[in-house]
Formats: sequence, C-alpha cells, structure tokens
Amino acid sequence: MSRMPPEGQARRGALDGLRVIELAQGIAGPCCGKVFAEYGADVVKVEPPGTGDVTRSWGPFPGDRCDAEKSGAFFFLNTNKRSVTLDMDSGEGRERLLDLVRGADVLIASSGPRLLQARDLGYGTLARLNPQLVMISCTPFGMTGPYADWNGYDLNAYHLSATGSRYCGLPEREPLENGTFTADFFGGFAAAAWGLGAVLGRDRVGGGQHIDCAASEVMAALVVGSLNVGGYAQDGVFYRRTGRGMGLACPARIYPCRDGWVFIIALEAHQWKGLCRAMGNPDWAMPELFHELRSRGENRDLIDPMIESWTLERSKNEIMAICQAHGCPATALYDMADLARLPHLEERSYWVNLEHPALGRVRTMGAAVRLPDCPGGPRVSAPLLGEHNAEIFAERPRVRESSPAQVVSSSGAPAATSTLPLTGMRVANFGWGLVGPMVGQLLSFLGAEVYKVESDAQIDFQRKVPPFHQGIPHPDRSIQNHACWAGNGSITLNLKRPEAQELALQLVARCDVAIENFSPGVLERMNLGYERLKSVRPDLIMLSMPAAGLTGPLHRLRTYGNSLACLAGLDSVTGYGGSSRPQGMETAPADMLGGVIGALAVMMADHHRRRTGRGQYVECSQHEAFMHLIGPAFMDYILNGRVAGPIGNRHPLGAAAPHGVFRCRGEDRWIAIAVATDAEWRGLVAALGSPAWALAPEFVELPGRLRAIDAIHECLAACTRERGDYELAGELQRHGVAATPILNVADLLHDPHFRARGTFIEVMHPLGFTETIYGAYVKCSRSEPRICPGPARGRDNDHVFRGLLGLSEARYRELIGQQVIY
Repeated sequence: MSRMPPEGQARRGALDGLRVIELAQGIAGPCCGKVFAEYGADVVKVEPPGTGDVTRSWGPFPGDRCDAEKSGAFFFLNTNKRSVTLDMDSGEGRERLLDLVRGADVLIASSGPRLLQARDLGYGTLARLNPQLVMISCTPFGMTGPYADWNGYDLNAYHLSATGSRYCGLPEREPLENGTFTADFFGGFAAAAWGLGAVLGRDRVGGGQHIDCAASEVMAALVVGSLNVGGYAQDGVFYRRTGRGMGLACPARIYPCRDGWVFIIALEAHQWKGLCRAMGNPDWAMPELFHELRSRGENRDLIDPMIESWTLERSKNEIMAICQAHGCPATALYDMADLARLPHLEERSYWVNLEHPALGRVRTMGAAVRLPDCPGGPRVSAPLLGEHNAEIFAERPRVRESSPAQVVSSSGAPAATSTLPLTGMRVANFGWGLVGPMVGQLLSFLGAEVYKVESDAQIDFQRKVPPFHQGIPHPDRSIQNHACWAGNGSITLNLKRPEAQELALQLVARCDVAIENFSPGVLERMNLGYERLKSVRPDLIMLSMPAAGLTGPLHRLRTYGNSLACLAGLDSVTGYGGSSRPQGMETAPADMLGGVIGALAVMMADHHRRRTGRGQYVECSQHEAFMHLIGPAFMDYILNGRVAGPIGNRHPLGAAAPHGVFRCRGEDRWIAIAVATDAEWRGLVAALGSPAWALAPEFVELPGRLRAIDAIHECLAACTRERGDYELAGELQRHGVAATPILNVADLLHDPHFRARGTFIEVMHPLGFTETIYGAYVKCSRSEPRICPGPARGRDNDHVFRGLLGLSEARYRELIGQQVIY
C-alpha cells in the first residue's frame, strides 16, 4: 500500500493530472522529476533491479554505513515519487516501459543517444506510440554535437562550460567547482522549465516534442556566456578568475569575521556610503576618490585590509544587520548548521519532516516556490527500491488520447513547427537587474509576449554594465545586458507618477502574468500591489521574487546574486580542499538559476489556472530556491551532524576516485577527469599506457581508490602535465573515461560542440549593430525560439500605449512631454 501524505497535505498540486515516467539516474534527471513530483504530478521512477538509481550508492548514509535504502541524496531528490524496477535489457522490461510511456505526458531520460538507439527508445519510436509525449533528455552534453556520446558527470559538464576558469578559484591554481552538483542542478531545473513549457504548448504545436537539455550548455550560456562572450567576440579580450571577488569591484568579496565569514558588496555610491556609516565613517574611507567604483577597485589593496580589520571584531550576523540597516547589502555566509537552525527559515515553516521506512523521521527542504492556491513541496518520503511494483503493474493501462494527425519527419518524430508553446501569453515584467528580466527571457523564448517596464528616471543598473558596443558607454549599448535581457520588450514609465501607475494598471489588465523582484512593499508603495492588480485582472498570475521571501526576520534583506550564494550555503562548500577559507564565485549564479525557477513557477501556476480558472500570487524566495543546490550536503548534516566544507573538485559525496582537475600543457590549460566505476578505472589505466603506479591491486576497486585518492591525484597530475587538454580528453573518452578539457571564455566560441549546437549566435540589435549573445540553451525538436537581443529603452512604447492601450496620438505625446512615459 502507498504511503500517504500527512493529513492536510493532500491538496491537488499545480501539476495535478500529469503522469511522468522518470527513466533517469544521478542528479539532473531526478532533479527535473522532483519538480514535477513536488507540484502534484504522478512521477513513476523506473530503476534497474538490484542496484536502483546510482545515488542509492552515493550516500550520505547514517554513520557512513552503505545502505541503498538510506541514501540522503536519493531521499532528497526523490520525494513524492513512486518506484518500479524494470530490466531494460529484457523483452518484458522493455514492454512494460512502453506500456507506461503510452499513458504518459512526460518521459525524463538521462541516457545519451547511443544507448537510447541501442534499446530502440529514441524519441521517434516513442512518439509513434504516444504523439502527445514530451520527452526530456537530461544529459551532460546533449543529444547532438561531437560530444553527445561522451561519458560525463557533473564535474565534466561544469568545467566544459568555462564556469570554473572564469569565475572560481585562484589564478595560479586549478579552477574550482562548488562542492555540490552545480551543473546537474542547473540542468535539472532548466529541463523541468522547458519541458513544462512543451507540455503547456501541446495543443498549440500539435502534440509533444523532444526537449534536449545539456547541463554544460545551460551553464555555458547562462552563467558564463551571458556576461562574457559578447565582449570577447567584439574586443578579443576575455577574463579569468581572480580569486579576489568581482574583478575590479571593491568591496565585493568574502571577508573573515569573528565567527566565520561575511560577504560585503557595495557597487553603487549609496551602498559604499552606507558601508562607511556602518563602520563609523573611518577617516581612511572618506576620500571622495573612493566614492567611485573603479577607483575603489584600483585601490583594493588598501581598502580590503581596512574592511577586514573591522569585520574581524564582529560576528557575521552583526555585520549583516548593521550594514543592511545602512543600505549596504552585506550578507552572512551560512553553513549547513547555520541554515538548519536559522530563525528566518523556522518562522517561514520552510522545513518539512517526513517519515521513511528505513531512515525514520527525516527533515528536508521545503518547496522551492510557494503557490498558495496549489501548494507544492515534499509530502511523501522517497520510495524504497521497487516499492510500487505491484501497485503500478496492477493499474489499468493509461492511454493518452490521440491528437489530430501530425506531420512527421523522416525519423518518425513529429516535424518542426513555427508555433511556440507559450504563444498568446502576455507578461508585464516589472523585474529589475538580472533575475526578473531573465524570468521574462525564458518565457519569451517559449513564445510569450513580454514587456519590461523601466524608466529613464532611474535607469536599471544592468544597463550600465560594460562591455558596451564599440566601447561607447550608453544604457542601450551594454552587450551583456542585451544577452541577459534577450526576449524582453521595453516600455518606459516613471512609476512615481500616478498617471504612469494608471497606465501600468491598464497594461496588467491586458496581461496574463506580472513579474517583480523588488524588496517587499516597493510595488505597494507605487499602488501596484497584487490586490490592486488583481482588481483589473482577476485571474492574474503574479510572481514575486524577493531575496528572502515576503515574510520572516530577513524578508527586507537587500542582496545581489553573489550574496545569495553565501546566504544559501553554496559558498561554504566552495574552496580548495584542506583550507577552511571559502572561495566564492565571482559572479551571481543565483540570478541565472532564479530566472529559470521563476519562469518555471509562472508555468506551474499557468497549468493550474488552465484547469481551475484561478490565478494566484506566487512567492519565490530566491534564498529558499537556491538552497536546493546544497541539498546533498544538507542531508549529510541531517543524517550525521557533519558540516560540509570546501573540498576542491572532489566528488561531493565521495563516490568517485580520481575526481578532479589536472594541469595540461599550455598556459592555464586543464582537464577534468572523473572515475566513478571500476570499468572506467580500467579504461583510464589503459589510456595512460598501464603505468606501474596504476597497477597497484588496491586501486582495482573504488573503496581502495578512495582511500588513496591523494596519491592517485598526484600520480595522475604527473601524467597529464605535458599533454594537450583536448587531445588527452579525446583519448580518455575513447577508453570510456569521463574527461573534458576545461574551457575558458574564448574557447566557448570556438569549441566544436558548442558551435555544432548553436549555443552562441550573432544577432542584429534594433539600433543597427551586430553582436554575439547566447541563443536557445535548451533545444526543442519542434519549436525553435526566435531570439531577439535585449531591447533599447522604450522600444515598444508606440505599440503598447497607442496600439494595446489605445491612447490617442495627442494624449501619447502629452504624456511623453510630461515625462510620465519616460
């Protein structure tokens, strides 16, 4: 009999009615499935008999005693799912899978094209059985391109994206990954978002389609390409990690304090002045020279030690409180223990306690997004292996209704169409900075009509960030802005004026969705809070993305995406092994992932609205959503009381050896190598020519290699030092070893895999110049997004105010003259 959710938690979720088959292992695919499961879909997890999902063997385990039913990582990723076991190499197992697929809305798969073809489980085959099926492939490198059949793990996907080379580590040492599965989590959330978009668009495009999500491409586009590739394409100049925070910005780094670490960032003049007030306006900070960001960056060797002398005398929470009170967005760096007892999360009822047959009562993280009309989150603990075999195989076969006849390609898969899944959705985007516009971007890529509301009275900070086209600073010439805001339109309204507020209200009345990511209360003070917006559009979906939520002691916290990596615990597990010093990322990954999760939240609410006719006020605390990246490490704290720290590039759960980054021939050239199985170890030994050190009998099996990982890494580093990174990666892959060159920013534009997948594209800006931005970072077999670069300010004023809202020419010109439309 199925374990039932606790009493009072059985309300229908946003995705109620969807059936998802999860034929995926590891992190990315199960993360994608977790999203569907925690918001109401019936997710059936198909596992191999005997061993089950590989994460069942990864742990963490209570007391470090291996038990397939007690893995913390598996528990975290698989709540609310049902488990069946099928031998995919047997005829019976394959037929039972096909029976499940016939009645499914979604299939999530983690196998590459070669294995799917060998089992005749490619999308063309499955679409003939079920034309409405949306198949989501979550892999390191994607289903097309030269690396499609390469062996790979999270480490390989992450470093192929250039994220480590550009943003994490010391310049004289190896690039770093965070001490979690960053690429896999990015890939899992992106796959869920694009996959759900495809589900919503089935009626529009004429059926299902294949969603191809490569974790490496998601990271390469969103995290690195967004802020770097356009500048390199224009100027031939690129940057690498500095190990000192955000490049020339100062302060913008992690500082030691009395009880740990704190992140202090002051990019704008008023933030610097706030920090000075927090420190008591010391004489050394008073020169007007320091009021300008670049000047502070040029004098960081003077400024950083002075700030550090102040932070060392205070606690992280004390520093955060006083800085925030003075308008400087400093944040404490929290570790797993800090988060587990954080009053803010307790007051927001974030944690969920579940009963598990083997683990007992276990605390886990709550929902990444709060949908009040259809709450999500964990309700039932992760299943035992094959727990639901009898239940599911006894169910009456579920068969999808056939759609009208479809045009098919030569492969048997449905043919491409010019229609996009979210065509017809209109969005008023009040978002600011990166995260709000990146929500709009994903919705636009899937077909929505998105208008960013901004004003020349207060130009968005992201419009002021270089590089600029031809080096000419101007709010309409920021290349990184054109990448990050691609797909958004633009109207200009001075929302401090009542007339502008009324125009915004008229726009919302004609929209399906509104988005904002201000501090709580900002839109209310402009008379544009949810209740007023709902009065003109009763079924409105409004997405609010405050840094730490709408309630709780920290709800007024000011942050940047960098700050959230500290607040959410990511930076506590990022750094070199053997050092307690965190090595934070020199960018804002929370903004990029927040854009994906925010768009996912909108689409979940839209699925619910289509069924019920009701909109809702969706709350996405960026802090709570981003915390999901450290789920495996958090489970180790829950199960063992162990507080994770920096581990370099080692496997986050100690389940692979070797697992690291090794120097190759050339300046700052490296290779990422991950060996998780004994077969992969044999391949590595053969590829290296069977050196004597690698033939030691204690290295034959994984436990022995884990005990000797330092010695293995030292020997392996000697073998890679004089080899070319691409050459060596290719040789190791031919022997079945997960190895990838570690790319830098320049490599992204020239790498054959990203070129084959069209990751970066040249576009024409409406102002008449060409530039390079990222394109659709997830591939859809039937719907090809139309990518337009971020807009010039007010690009859509005529269309919206005169066309959509029906203003007369005279009134339109009058409002421009009064600087209402401004």
